[in-house]
Amino acid sequence: MESMPKEFLPMAKELAKYSRLVWDMRFVEANGGNLSVKIAEDLIITTPTMMSKRELTLDDMVVCTLKGDIVFGSRSPSSELHSHLAIYNVNENAKAIVHSHPPYATSYAFADDMPIEWLAPESVFWIGEICVIPFLMPGSIELSNEIKRTCKEKYVLFLKNHGLITWGESLQNAMWRTEVMESYCKTAHLISTRGAKPAKLNSKQVNMLVKLKEDFHR
Repeated sequence: MESMPKEFLPMAKELAKYSRLVWDMRFVEANGGNLSVKIAEDLIITTPTMMSKRELTLDDMVVCTLKGDIVFGSRSPSSELHSHLAIYNVNENAKAIVHSHPPYATSYAFADDMPIEWLAPESVFWIGEICVIPFLMPGSIELSNEIKRTCKEKYVLFLKNHGLITWGESLQNAMWRTEVMESYCKTAHLISTRGAKPAKLNSKQVNMLVKLKEDFHR
């Protein structure tokens, strides 16, 4: 397979940067997690399968079409490529995706309770409605079909017994959603361990924050 064109290299470099960031924050382990970024109407760059996110280089990245065909790259794409493609195909605002296993967020994905009552402005602004999918085999067509069915116009997905996927208009925004979700889950955990009652935002406050979010994105 021929080398990646020069015009794609800046995005590949950014993908490597955020892959290292996910590792540095201990949001992935071993070869876990995967990231991708959309570079054209029908093209994405994805991290490769079976490699640590700690030391990825430009040469490790793989360019694929939105149908999953490999265009450039010497490695195999992420084994969970189909989940990324499903998100891109049903969310036109999705330009980048981060799949990770941050410990506090993943602890909720591994349990029956989910922290869905908003406590902070950042939660409303960056997270919105959460998509939760029961356990299906990672990378399977069944999982990608379920993502297409349930995750349109959302930005955060909990995969039960697996982990977290976030997406957005850029790798930065996708990563921020990961960070906000992890911070929120950590706070919810600390509240529960104290036996305290969460001070939830009321509907009026949430609606004001939703309007602020809508105005920001115009």
